[in-house]
Formats: sequence, structure tokens, C-alpha cells
Amino acid sequence: KGPVFYKHERVTRFGGSFNVYKLRSMYWKYSTGRGRKTEIEIFKQMGREDLIEEWQKNQKVANDPRIMPIGRFIRKTSLDELPQLWNALKGDLSLIGPRAITQSELERYAEGSSLFLSIKPGITGLWQVSGRNNLTYEERIKLDLYYVQHWSFLLDIKILYKTIVVMITGKGQ
Repeated sequence: KGPVFYKHERVTRFGGSFNVYKLRSMYWKYSTGRGRKTEIEIFKQMGREDLIEEWQKNQKVANDPRIMPIGRFIRKTSLDELPQLWNALKGDLSLIGPRAITQSELERYAEGSSLFLSIKPGITGLWQVSGRNNLTYEERIKLDLYYVQHWSFLLDIKILYKTIVVMITGKGQ
């Protein structure tokens, strides 16, 4: 049940907002977004309060029970990100850049938030090819800020190449 495509509000350059598009990988009743429940509310509804602390720490949950079986495959292969090409064509996203985050996540960037907001987020980026789900949230922030501070055409080419490898293998290096 529910739509195939999912949209979620994210922050873009200079603090603006836009809807990022993805293939929906979660059961619709557990999807978040505008006018829907938060992750914490959903975990409480599911009787899985044990996942709240993990979510708050990492903005991710290992073995997330909200994800459909087909969703695990499309996430592992990054196919859920393909609709973001539409975001790139519209000018909301760059092909490569720091990850698109929510307004509430921006607070965790602390002093680096203005640096983060100085460029457009990307479909793929340094943290996505540097460990994916094996990184802590703080490590992902550091990689986003490193990218912004050290951007170069050669770095973008390297990230693009590694993105293809990650999509094929399902693992970041």
C-alpha cells in the first residue's frame, strides 16, 4: 500500500528547503515526512522504544523493522536514490556534494552548519562512499564538512567512481 515514490523535506544551500524524492523502501504506515509521525513516535507505536536511542544517535537503525523486504534490496544497491536525479535536473541537488539533511539534523553540524549550507547538497558524496552505514553520525558530519572545505574536480571524479563501485557491491570503503 501507498505510493511508490516518497518525498521528504530537506535543507538546501543558504538554508532553503526542498523535497527530496526516493523510491519508498518502508511500509507506508511507518513513513515519516510532512504531516506524518516522527521516527520516535513510530517506534513507540510499534512498541520498539529500544530503537529510539539508536535513532537519536545515528539517524539510522540497523535492521530497521520499518523497511520492506524489497526495500532492503533497493537500499543496499542505492536504487532508492535514483529518483533524486529528478531533484538534480530541477536544480535542487548537485550530482555530488554533502548529503541532503533535515532541518533538525542541521543542529548537529554546530559551528559547521554555515559551512555546510554554503553549497548545494548532492545525490552522492564522500560519506556514502567511505563506509555508508558503518560510520557514526559524527563521522558522516566530518566527511560532509571535509568535502565542502576540500572540494576539487578530482575529488568529485573519485567520489563518482566509488559511487558506482558502492552501487554494485553495496559496500562503501
